[in-house]
Amino acid sequence: MLKLGIVADEIDRDFAKAVRIGTELGIRRYEIRGLTSGRAPMCRPEEMHEAGRIAAGEGVEITALSPGLFKMTSDQAGFAQQMAEVYPVAAEWAHRWNLPGLIVFGFYKPGATEEGASAMPKQEVPGQVVEWLAEAGERAAGDGLVFMIEPEPICWADTARGTADLIRRAGVPGLRINYDPGNVGWFEQRDPIEEFAAAAPWIANVHVKDLLPCAPGIRPEFVPAGEGLIDFGAHFALLRDAGYTGPISLEPHMDGNIETIRRCRDAAERAYFRFANQ
Repeated sequence: MLKLGIVADEIDRDFAKAVRIGTELGIRRYEIRGLTSGRAPMCRPEEMHEAGRIAAGEGVEITALSPGLFKMTSDQAGFAQQMAEVYPVAAEWAHRWNLPGLIVFGFYKPGATEEGASAMPKQEVPGQVVEWLAEAGERAAGDGLVFMIEPEPICWADTARGTADLIRRAGVPGLRINYDPGNVGWFEQRDPIEEFAAAAPWIANVHVKDLLPCAPGIRPEFVPAGEGLIDFGAHFALLRDAGYTGPISLEPHMDGNIETIRRCRDAAERAYFRFANQ
């Protein structure tokens, strides 16, 4: 059975409103990313406490926390600041909410933009990026957590295969992948399903978004799963065959209108049950 979740601020940054709309659609799992006063957990502390109270009161589950670690980090000073100031607070909330870890990113690629990253010349990942990931992953593991790296066009970890390679090179136990074929499809302008085998041993969380093809330099139009580049039925089948049983969360990048979220929920469920009937 598919227990589909959603990144809460894809509905609304007001967590109470997001849960109200989500539960009306039968969605009972939520990732926390942005709240009204800012990126969690570096927003107002009372908002974090309120999110926990709402989840407990409504009987819904918080499945992940995405504090934005390393997404825009490109130098040693930035890395040190993130690990000294953001990580401890995020780790405290991860423990408070009984989460396995944090969703993070694979360090900013200087000069990259979301629209233009795919047109940049191919570059070797700097050795320092691997060292930062190793240091961060080792610290997370020491705290009983994992860092789930989300492939992102503007980061050195820009594909699932590339992220898996960085994890192998780092060689520490605290690193995993937040599997997001939509982000990789955005970067590569194709369904990256052949990367699944490389990523499979590390997958600890899954995001669902889809998009229409577009030219470099243009932000894509995002659509419900299965209406764009990504064959989510095939990806769900591979996840099943790999024994994956962790969270699967909608991250539509559309609007938070209840009918839009309903379309995205229904599309993901159709894709999931199509593979189940194969």
